[in-house]
Amino acid sequence: MLDNDDSKFKLTKGIVIIIIVSILGIGALFYMYTIYSEKAQYSTLPEISSSDRILIVSPHPDDESLGTGGIIKKALEKNATVEVVMMTTGDALKSEEFQAYLKATNNTGYKGTIGDLRHTEAINAVTALGLSSNNLIFLGYPDGSLKNLLETNWDTPYKRTSGSNQYDHSPYNFTYEKNAPYTGANVVKNLEQIMKDYKPTIIYYPDDGDDHPDHFATSAFVRYSALVTNYAGKSYTYLVHKGTSWPSPLNYQPGRTLYFPDELSVLDADWYITSLNATEESAKEKAIKSHKSQVTALRDLLMSFVRTDEIFASYHMIDIQKVSDANSIFTNLPSSYYQDVKNDDKTGVLETGDDLTDAGVAYDDNNVYLFSQSQSVKQGLAYNFHLRLFNGTDFKRIDILAKNGKAEYQVLAKNSINSTQQPNVTTKNNIIVITVPRGIFNGTKYMMVSTDLVNPQTNKFLDYLSYRVFKFPDSISSADNSLIGQISSGITSIFVTNNPVIIASEQISGSGSSSKSEIGTNSEQLGMVSQEDSDQVLTAANATFN
Repeated sequence: MLDNDDSKFKLTKGIVIIIIVSILGIGALFYMYTIYSEKAQYSTLPEISSSDRILIVSPHPDDESLGTGGIIKKALEKNATVEVVMMTTGDALKSEEFQAYLKATNNTGYKGTIGDLRHTEAINAVTALGLSSNNLIFLGYPDGSLKNLLETNWDTPYKRTSGSNQYDHSPYNFTYEKNAPYTGANVVKNLEQIMKDYKPTIIYYPDDGDDHPDHFATSAFVRYSALVTNYAGKSYTYLVHKGTSWPSPLNYQPGRTLYFPDELSVLDADWYITSLNATEESAKEKAIKSHKSQVTALRDLLMSFVRTDEIFASYHMIDIQKVSDANSIFTNLPSSYYQDVKNDDKTGVLETGDDLTDAGVAYDDNNVYLFSQSQSVKQGLAYNFHLRLFNGTDFKRIDILAKNGKAEYQVLAKNSINSTQQPNVTTKNNIIVITVPRGIFNGTKYMMVSTDLVNPQTNKFLDYLSYRVFKFPDSISSADNSLIGQISSGITSIFVTNNPVIIASEQISGSGSSSKSEIGTNSEQLGMVSQEDSDQVLTAANATFN
């Protein structure tokens, strides 16, 4: 009996072992499949050559290190030329908060501003990567305000009401243009001149789907400037802000690989990966640590970008599809649309309400149709369409507000188009279609399009979709464009003051939510970031203009 029981025990034990081994094996296969699936979504970033002239555009000091520190080091190893453009100096911090930081870090003898400090940190960072201060250009625009310059302060200077920089022009002696006025038009003027002088072959800039409004705006400014300068080189975007738990894990893990967030898989992007060797990763880590004020604020977040790779993405230009009429859009979206991340109000930047999921452009023989789809089109909300029309020489703009079944043009800049033929709006199946006479677009070769959603009751954004570049067919791009001039003439001094977009833009600039782009203090922890444009996350992506 004892021998028999022992045999049964051994048999049972063997079965258990087999089951455990099988489970472990299945788990290992699943893990390998998961890793393979993640890697299979990427192409290898094309090699950099010694003849390349690389332009890095960074919204704030530290973004150049977080998103492209490895690629800068790699480019220099290939004897390529690299230049970094810093859009802002990261100067949104209030003076009293900056003084509290200096006191907490035993640096009370420092006499400069937060902008001066971050200027120095940026020089130290690019030096750690192998560049010098001669390779770094500061434009000096106000931190936390680039979206304002892009949308509502194109011609009229913007002046912040909080933070250390409350000027309507650059107060710094180290900026590219001394006393540069804080307008969107001037941002483009600076970027255009830099591109013409430097003649880049590759541009790296923020992903237009980045949660941070400064990154969103920088992406649009670069695309705008690239069209004006007829840029034909390669371009890649990098991600720094996306959600509250990216990169994952959100701490220093230098041996791990960086992957883009799962929710970005719906975007119309080609994703690329480039591996970093030990020297490149070490240089990137040193560069990030050079931004001492930011590491003090959000060490785990910033150090989580020290990984064995960097990721980028590319967005293709979208050819505008011809449709039979507006009704066809409600049954089957045209191919000329792009998707947005679902439920992106979870980032903390946006209010909960309706959620934009898609947006695009189509046309027929008589009209151009702007459309957006959402989870549930609601009465009382403001659905806005922002268009930038490029005829090969210069830009015109159209801004349309749709609310409660009505649509109207919003005149927000000197180059705004305001036709006497008001746009028409139709809603069905949670899709809004704006009908605009096709003649307005005659001569337009390319069009940048963005949409956003505002709650007029709270003056806050519910959602916004990044700008995409659309290409018109020859039948429209080659048509006589004199009509645009006739439509836009005589309206340059008229500006809408009750547009929810303007109010919302100002509101988001005073939100006081936490952000990584500057240091600050609160009752819980020294170093929490308090920036006018709210954001709590980081990202990387790429875009092409041809």
